[in-house]
Amino acid sequence: MTWKSKLAQAGIDLISRLGLLRSYRFFYRASGYTEEELKRPLIAVANTYSESTLGHMHLDKLGEAVKAGIYLGGGTPIMFNTIGPCGGYAREKAFTTRAMHYDLPQREAIADAVEIQVKNIVPDALVCIGTCDKSIPGLWLAAARLDLPTIFITGGPALPGKLDGEETVFPTEIVGKVAQKVKARDLSLSRARQTLSACEACWILTAGACPEMTTANTVQIATEVLGLCLPGSSTCPAVYNEKIALAKETGILAVKLARSNLTFSRFVTREALLDAVRVTGALAGGTNGILHLLTLAREVGVNISIDDISEVLNYTPLVGAFRPSGPHHLIDLHCAGGVPAVMKQLEPLLHLNRSIVTGDTWEKLVRDVQPDERVIKPATSPVKDRCAIYVLKGNLAPDGALARPTVEGALMRIKGPARCFDNQDDAIAALIAGDIKPGDVVVLRYQGPRGGPGFVENFQVVLVAGFFGIKNIAVISDGRFSGATTGCLYVGYVSPEAQAGGPIAVVKDDDLIEIDVEKGSISLLVEKEELYQRLQAFRPKPPAVTKGVLADWYTSATQFHEGATLVRRIDTP
Repeated sequence: MTWKSKLAQAGIDLISRLGLLRSYRFFYRASGYTEEELKRPLIAVANTYSESTLGHMHLDKLGEAVKAGIYLGGGTPIMFNTIGPCGGYAREKAFTTRAMHYDLPQREAIADAVEIQVKNIVPDALVCIGTCDKSIPGLWLAAARLDLPTIFITGGPALPGKLDGEETVFPTEIVGKVAQKVKARDLSLSRARQTLSACEACWILTAGACPEMTTANTVQIATEVLGLCLPGSSTCPAVYNEKIALAKETGILAVKLARSNLTFSRFVTREALLDAVRVTGALAGGTNGILHLLTLAREVGVNISIDDISEVLNYTPLVGAFRPSGPHHLIDLHCAGGVPAVMKQLEPLLHLNRSIVTGDTWEKLVRDVQPDERVIKPATSPVKDRCAIYVLKGNLAPDGALARPTVEGALMRIKGPARCFDNQDDAIAALIAGDIKPGDVVVLRYQGPRGGPGFVENFQVVLVAGFFGIKNIAVISDGRFSGATTGCLYVGYVSPEAQAGGPIAVVKDDDLIEIDVEKGSISLLVEKEELYQRLQAFRPKPPAVTKGVLADWYTSATQFHEGATLVRRIDTP
């Protein structure tokens, strides 16, 4: 050893003996942490609590319960907050609100924020607390990047409200019912306004996710299927005392996970992701859930294609009829046995030998489960032999699209002339003016990841069509659709999108379009050469925004079949 290397080694020994590499202790001790606390495993708690989100307004209490559990388990909690907005709060009067452009981008913002915060803490484990449809997937993505021992506690569904003696779970169903009564002259305009005003504060009764099979509950359930939270916890209503106990147990288990070093990637495998896809289909979950699972697969480096998803869905029965696709709501699902009961009913179709965060396998967990078959049917005698989510492909969507027929007797096939719109407001105006006729195919484009930008939700078009009793039409979009969407045939997530030069960009008014949901096909009926010439002449639109978060989406967002995300992963040979 040379004199220089001896000197260097002596310096390293001195630094080690003095504890100079433990300077973080100065900051923790100055923040009020005790010596005893710093001897324990440090558990980061990422919370999406917010006062302006129904699904998140109670998460401060869940966070405190998680912290209590961490202390009970012998760890030290470090809780921080990140965003968790809900587009329903946007104070804009247009149908197409600018807030909807920021809806999906919050997922990436949450993932980035949690990743950065946790990398600056360097904890031994991570607890994620979220409820709604972008917050939980954002936490998924952050957890995938960090690959720490990780456990989730979800906010759970709200308790439903009531209108005319019927339980209510989402504002649009109330507006729709009132609009239909006004149209039928069963209700005056003044009385309709009074009814809507009275329902504003009581369409649901508590904090929590809207208690139907919207995306929020879809991704909460998927979290449990993936094995990332306590069994039965994802459907437990937000305000049940049971939820507080589950949060404490989550904290205790987080410390055990820290000591076992079982990380996120140990649970989020190809089998787990495909099981989550199957359960999403079996419950007619929101189509956004499929998008988020695709994104997560890419984040963890698991190769799952849209064709893989189609294969799973094609052989998945519908075992539960939950609103908006049936009579039951999420509280019914929880009382019928929750996710373990669903897993039991789908047992022959799932990979139940997988372990979850408790250390148990799903096989063991469902062994003695007895589902309430009035709510959750067995796979051998399901609600329907084939689930309600379909992957469609064809020359109009070469890389795939999604449809979810949500009502009994829904239109499954159509061949009609295109009516093209480059924004949602124009499409809605045409519906209201009576310019859309039965048999028409509304083509709504420049709503995708780059074209929106931000991958806008377009459920308002379907909503307005329902208000005016227009049913025998189809709506095709390169945007997304809310899990609350119900009514006419809708096909979204068309990939590639218009902005990226997908065929949807060059559809012209009166072009014939044919959709066959059961066959999984969506076709623009023009000659190949004509379509080729149109695509050659296509030029993308200039940006609708030039600064801020959405500029990033315009320039670099990937397509739906690639997860519709910002690039946060570099694949190396």
